[in-house]
Amino acid sequence: MASRADLIAYCRERLEPERYRDVAANGLQVEGAAEVERLAVAVSTSAHTIGQAAEWGAQAMLVHHGLLWGGGLQPLTGILGGRLRELFTHDINLIAYHLPLDGHPEIGNNALLARDLGLSVEGQFGEVAGVPLGVIAAPAEEQPFDEFLGAVARLVERAPLVVGEIGGSVRRVGILSGSGYSALAEAAELGCDALLTGDIREPTMAEARELGIAVIAAGHEATERLGVQALAAELAREFDIETRFFHDPNPV
Repeated sequence: MASRADLIAYCRERLEPERYRDVAANGLQVEGAAEVERLAVAVSTSAHTIGQAAEWGAQAMLVHHGLLWGGGLQPLTGILGGRLRELFTHDINLIAYHLPLDGHPEIGNNALLARDLGLSVEGQFGEVAGVPLGVIAAPAEEQPFDEFLGAVARLVERAPLVVGEIGGSVRRVGILSGSGYSALAEAAELGCDALLTGDIREPTMAEARELGIAVIAAGHEATERLGVQALAAELAREFDIETRFFHDPNPV
């Protein structure tokens, strides 16, 4: 059993959310029970994941994508109102960390993607308001592109969408989870053979081809599972609470 306040204090110290200029509200978004024994973990907040957390008897949810985005209070109606009603009905805290769980050098999504793909991190890139989110990483030795793509597919449990300069070998990779296509030119300038991200937009194919780089879109949700699970594992060890990851695969 842990207090809500202690969980939030640990997360704040570990992730330093004040360093990031984020479109999301980081930290406690919805206040529920003061004491937490079971912490449900998910990438995104939805009626589905809230329902799973409630059925399991969780007192808190830890997510990457919360409910509060942008400035000011939103109308608490429609889908948002329904999700909030479920959280309040079951007295569930909603704790969300967005960019801090992308950019953290140890338990961030991008650092963990590199680690689980067997890559060594050489640097960071993809700054937002002066804080880098992505990592530049490399295999121990030059790796055939098809072999690297297979490793990505096994990790994210799906066949990635690939555009641009496909084939050859991989010597350096830019990794920026979620909607990281905006860092495509920067990754190419840094000598990357590929950019691994979550999703892309329509012009990305032509841009990648003209820059001479491959873009591997492995899924927004699929590339952002690791950070929230790593943080939850730390909380479980630190506070002796029970955690469970509720997988809600998204094809996007």
